[in-house]
Order: sequence, then C-alpha cells, then structure tokens
Amino acid sequence: MRPLFQTVLVDVAPPLVAYYGLRALGVSEYIALVAATVLSGLRVGYGVVKARRVDPFAAYLMLTFGLSLAVGLSTTDPKLILIGNTFVNGIGGLIFLGSCVIGTPLTQVVGDRFRAGGDDATADESARRRRIHVQLSAMWGIGLLLEVAIRLVVIQTFSVDAANGINSTITLIVVGLLVLATVVVGRRTAPMPPASA
Repeated sequence: MRPLFQTVLVDVAPPLVAYYGLRALGVSEYIALVAATVLSGLRVGYGVVKARRVDPFAAYLMLTFGLSLAVGLSTTDPKLILIGNTFVNGIGGLIFLGSCVIGTPLTQVVGDRFRAGGDDATADESARRRRIHVQLSAMWGIGLLLEVAIRLVVIQTFSVDAANGINSTITLIVVGLLVLATVVVGRRTAPMPPASA
C-alpha cells in the first residue's frame, strides 16, 4: 500500500505544484500546462531508467505521457489541453479494460512490480489470480472512464486554473478509492494459509 500511494502522490503532486508555481510567477496557462506535462514525463522516464526495463505498465505510462505532450504541442488553447489530457486518461481506462481480454490484466502487472520474491503458484492458483485481476482491471477501467466524464464536466464549468486543481483532486480521490477497493478485494480473495500440523 505505502509504495503504491507514494507513487500516486509523486505522479500527481509535482506537476500540480509546477503549474500553480508558474502561474503565481505570471506564466501563461498554456506554458504552465505544458511544463507540468513535461515534468510528468520526466518522472515516467526516471522510473523506466531506474527499473532498467519497460514492462507493460511503464509502456502505458510512457504512452499516456507521449499523448499528453502531443496534445499540449498541437494547440495553444489551455482548455483544449485539459480536454485532451482527460481523453488520454480515458484511453488509459480503455487499456485497463482491454487488458482483461488481451494479455495480462494491467492490475496484475502493477501488482507484480510491488511483490517480493518469485511466483511458485500452481496452475489453479495462477488461473484464480488471473480471474481476480480481470475483475480488478475491469473495475479500474470503468472507474477511470467515469473520472473522465466528471473531469469533462468540470472543464466546461470552471476556469482553466480552477479546473486543473479540481481535476487533480478528482484524480486523487478516484485513484484512492480504486486503490482501497483493490486492497479490500485482494484481502478478501487472498488464499488462506495452510493449517499447521
């Protein structure tokens, strides 16, 4: 739990601080948004270099950063940047859903990053674990798509400065709830330890 929450905070907090710090210095909304996006990309790049490998989750993060940067460089309208970045999050939700039927469920990939030791599971245990992660990945995909819908309403309702902060808060709340639900499901479905003789 702790490393997962630390990862979320490190991913969300620095770009938010950079955006509002630059705005306080009089920088335009557009430049502040692009700078925050680049800072997010540096965080992703650092994670890949530190791990010395690109697993599916790292590839997902790199894809979302690349798309966010492309959106930021393709328009000078800050509201369109916010909308574009929100749709990028929607692509993330679709990737979670897609991983339920193609390849390894994305929650399982993320879980393997934080698990210690090797995997000595039997075929039955592996199949059971996959079923659980299919359910979890579906939950994450649906949750992220709902977040996208809420964020789009916020962007249409508030100014860019307000929407950026509100949407970051929404992201923290949604991800926090999804993490909590993941932990609850994981504990409920964890195999019982064998009885001692």
